[in-house]
Amino acid sequence: MDRIRHRGEYMAVGFAALDKRIIRDTETLHDFLWHGEKKDETSLSAKLRKDGRDADAFLHLGGRLRKNAESLAQDLTSSGKGESLFELLEHSWGLAAATVLRAKGNYRGAAERAKAVISSASIGVCANAGCFEFVQEWEAGKIDFETYTGKLADFLEPKGYMDSGQFKRLLNAVYEFGMNWNAVASKPEQSLAARTSIEGAGWCLLTSVSIRELLGVPPKFSTHDFADIVERIVDRI
Repeated sequence: MDRIRHRGEYMAVGFAALDKRIIRDTETLHDFLWHGEKKDETSLSAKLRKDGRDADAFLHLGGRLRKNAESLAQDLTSSGKGESLFELLEHSWGLAAATVLRAKGNYRGAAERAKAVISSASIGVCANAGCFEFVQEWEAGKIDFETYTGKLADFLEPKGYMDSGQFKRLLNAVYEFGMNWNAVASKPEQSLAARTSIEGAGWCLLTSVSIRELLGVPPKFSTHDFADIVERIVDRI
């Protein structure tokens, strides 16, 4: 049980409750932004700001997550801020959740959360690079994940990203751990597999941001802060 401090007072907040809340709020934000669902934007913004504050305190991130979330939540429909807020919370918290699950001995759960994080990050790259049709093919079941990442890598290399092959391989490795978990492996093997998934997911998150910066379509949050956030979260293992 971690303790979250607000205005000089401490509140005990369990991981499970915070995890459930952030998942709920980011899913609501996703549906608001991409599915056109009508929501009370003021109420949703307040919830997301609280999520950012509480996650920052829970993970001891020194305000990096909090201040970026607060800035982006001011106007969810303005210039991609809502989309960047979704990525900031979804990816940083998903990665953090994987570290918590691994610490609890839920190695498969940790790998599955890492898989979800890198899947989302790859979609963000496609959406901003101009190849979202790859995502649509994959989500429709027309191609598998490995074919999807291969198409993404082939698309990125001519645009100047020369490590696209490495990006593809790490995405595939993390996805494979989360998709096809070896539950009969020894506990040490499973522990290391979960650790590898988390570290690989952290690398994929930072690389996805670097790719978008190279393409001239960076997220709206501070990429320097995000790198610190990811590094601090991975250091939890």
